[in-house]
Amino acid sequence: MPESHRVRALIVAAIISMLVGLFSLDYTVERGDTLSQIARELNIPLSDLIEANDLSNPDLIHPGQVLVVPGRDIIHVVTRGETLTKIAAAYGTTGRVLAEANALSNPDLIRIGQEITVPGNAATAVQGSNSGTSAVAEPVRSGAFHIVKSGENIESIAAKYPGVTAATIRSANGIVGNTVYTGTRLFLDGSGYVAEGTEGELSYTVKKGESLGSIAKQHATSVSQLVSINNLSNPNLIRSGQVLQIPGGSSWVCPVGKASFFNDWGFPRSGGRYHEGTDLFTGRGTPVVAPVSGDVEFIVGVIGGNQFNLEGDDGVRYLGSHMDSFNGKSRHVKAGEVLGYVGTSGNAAGTSPHLHLGMYLSGKAVNPYPSLLKFDCRR
Repeated sequence: MPESHRVRALIVAAIISMLVGLFSLDYTVERGDTLSQIARELNIPLSDLIEANDLSNPDLIHPGQVLVVPGRDIIHVVTRGETLTKIAAAYGTTGRVLAEANALSNPDLIRIGQEITVPGNAATAVQGSNSGTSAVAEPVRSGAFHIVKSGENIESIAAKYPGVTAATIRSANGIVGNTVYTGTRLFLDGSGYVAEGTEGELSYTVKKGESLGSIAKQHATSVSQLVSINNLSNPNLIRSGQVLQIPGGSSWVCPVGKASFFNDWGFPRSGGRYHEGTDLFTGRGTPVVAPVSGDVEFIVGVIGGNQFNLEGDDGVRYLGSHMDSFNGKSRHVKAGEVLGYVGTSGNAAGTSPHLHLGMYLSGKAVNPYPSLLKFDCRR
């Protein structure tokens, strides 16, 4: 590892030990890095680094790859009206645990803006966001969730709750496989969702080196159909960046093409929030496209920055955050139409460029991860 990068690694490790550190920082691989070196410099177990990044082959990392750095504790910043008991309930622990972890001589005296450390091994099962009770003997209520503790797996979590199965937890949280992460919020009920797409034409942006024949083959159509629907006078003259309409079929388009991502659903965020979506890491300025046809609205928020809000024709609402800029105004769009460009707006400033993708069905957040896998969106 280069000396300059070693210094950076040590700084990141120091920040982890002082602040939140739990899935809130990332590390960009440089030439000559190995996973074991990175783990050693950041003072974290190699197994944790492999698990946090869902690496099937830990020997295959490449320069420019973004690695999630797992940490230990959660930092909660006190807001108006909060008490230590309320904060403890939100994380599924007790006021006594927080008082001891933060050396509070008087647990009733906390102030707005004060940082409260929530130990990574302190979270226990909760019955919804406003209850701090641990595992109960009665069936779970709708919306109940569990904060994963060290050493737990899906089967052991399900066993704590009458009527809850491992299959239910996987479905409700869009989990593919058995991996869960300490500190993650997992819902204990609810149905999962995997996108199907919408019928009709698809907007497709030509990439460098593509021909009309290769595009036709990719979308199971013919060159003559593409020529006709796009009014092309010369099928041999298409250019990179040109937008073509693709006829027929059911379509769901990867929002940023191929991207780096893993299942970060339910990861803790600042202010007691939890991640409801998937972060798609790719190059700044990469086009962000509509996954399905529908009505899009562009909004600007403090946390999400430049965002698109797409009411899809498939009945799903799609939210894309942290874009650098928009492409046009609010309108009806077709699947594949460019909505904006990947960036770091909102509270993503200073992080690697990415698009936060959220999906909402009947007003409830569903995990985009299974849909992204189904349509081969991973780089």
